Amino acid sequence: MEPIAQSVVVAVDEETAIAEARRTTAALCQRIGLSAEIIARAELVAVELAGNILQHAGHGRLYLSSTPTADALQIIAIDSGPGIANVERAMADGFTTSTTPGFGLGAVGRLAAGVDIYTQLGKGTILSAIVGPQHPSLPGQTAVLSTSLEGETLCGDSWAVFPALSHTFQEHRQVYMVVDGLGHGLHASEAAAMAVSIAHSAFAAEPGLALDVLINRMHGPMHATRGAAILLVSVCENIATCCGVGNISCSLHAPDGTDRSLVSNNGTVGHVMRKIQEFRYPYTPGTLLIMHSDGIATKWRFGQYPRLEEKSPATIAGLIYRDAVRGRDDATVLVSRLGASSAQAVLNG
Repeated sequence: MEPIAQSVVVAVDEETAIAEARRTTAALCQRIGLSAEIIARAELVAVELAGNILQHAGHGRLYLSSTPTADALQIIAIDSGPGIANVERAMADGFTTSTTPGFGLGAVGRLAAGVDIYTQLGKGTILSAIVGPQHPSLPGQTAVLSTSLEGETLCGDSWAVFPALSHTFQEHRQVYMVVDGLGHGLHASEAAAMAVSIAHSAFAAEPGLALDVLINRMHGPMHATRGAAILLVSVCENIATCCGVGNISCSLHAPDGTDRSLVSNNGTVGHVMRKIQEFRYPYTPGTLLIMHSDGIATKWRFGQYPRLEEKSPATIAGLIYRDAVRGRDDATVLVSRLGASSAQAVLNG
């Protein structure tokens, strides 16, 4: 089963949103292929999070998607309300924070894995949770939030995480990909989908394929599309190798607080593309990789959010999205906490 690339959004601004959150969650879980027991837990989590937003923030949104490993549901609840003054009390089991028929945020901690909260008084709260098997693959180490322009059904952005063999080290690496088809809607979606499909086929046939070679191979077939901005980052043996064309932003945030932006090449894959090259950057375990399309502004900084880097990738992605989404384009943000070596295989379509 491949992950679902586009997040499903539930607007939470009135009581009817609670029932809608339950229905939408159940439907998405069925698409992912989760069991009836997991679906029941996911519904309760969605109801609690929607009710909490209504009761304490007045309005907000739930963003639902599969995890990159496609074996669990990822829920990110986002609001810009007053924040939570006492997180420990709010997360205590049995402490009811809403008028929903559940048991409060404490129950979310029992029903889901990787429950994580970031809150600032007067600015709002981000809460993320993963509902799935007792031991999901790669729990919470990579998270993606990807949405279409409001009013559009299809998203012109796409993303993928591939397992592959390093052509340099002959060891397992992990390759992250973010694609932004030019414009938005159907034709942008087609361009993004073609790029991901070509990458799938290429890595299946040649796991050690170099990133610059792959992008060059995409250029010809994508001439029939609108074209796309594409960024690929592979990680192996504490080295991040980056190759991209167009306006996809990427940075590494080290555990010591230093940030480094990764370089991309000018152009549009499928239309105008000059000679491209790979760039290599060393990283230390625990470094955060952040990639996002230009639907997310580059104005955000970790320094604006005390101790944010300690939070889960899903919570970080949710906060970046809330505070930096432009609102006039498709938007995708991918966050991964990098380890000492490549993680278990993940694949998206």
